[in-house]
Amino acid sequence: MSDYHVAFGLASLVLSVVGHIFYIRSIFVDGTKPHPFTWLLFTILDGTVFLVQFLHGGGPGAWLLGLTTIFGGIVFVISLVKGEKRIATIDWICLLAALAGIATWIVTNNPFYAVALACMTELVAKAPTFRKSYLRPHEESITIWISGIINFTLSLIALTSHTFTTVLFPAVIIITNVLLVAMILLRRRKLGRVAANAV
Repeated sequence: MSDYHVAFGLASLVLSVVGHIFYIRSIFVDGTKPHPFTWLLFTILDGTVFLVQFLHGGGPGAWLLGLTTIFGGIVFVISLVKGEKRIATIDWICLLAALAGIATWIVTNNPFYAVALACMTELVAKAPTFRKSYLRPHEESITIWISGIINFTLSLIALTSHTFTTVLFPAVIIITNVLLVAMILLRRRKLGRVAANAV
């Protein structure tokens, strides 16, 4: 493990702390409404992947998932009071599917299937937030998702072992965060035009 692994690992931690603090602030000040299902699944999923990365020699690159597990739990608890209350049937389906994916992933001994299941579960976990943000894009802050793009890019650099097992999951997080941010910005722009035309 070299100094740059530690440096990038620490940088990802600092930026993640800042991003989560701003996100939590936006919940109380700006009306951001985190979806509780997404944040519950993030807490479980990030914690499990952290253990896998740690046990497979991820080094400083695994630190970020350990931290996001803690913050995910904090946001989940806050979301029970201040978060999205309009839970659709599809959200319950996503929750059950994601929990089933996590359970299957934990018991599998095949690294390829384990990582594939983790990535699919990540996609399903974000689905309730995608749905809510499409309908009400102003009730979701983009700072946490942009922070995630930067943080997980740094964590990939900080990994001391670049294997399919350690790299794929952070890469999927980066890609899905980019898509979520793009969708929120496009929906805000479109709904802004609709509101302006209605006046």
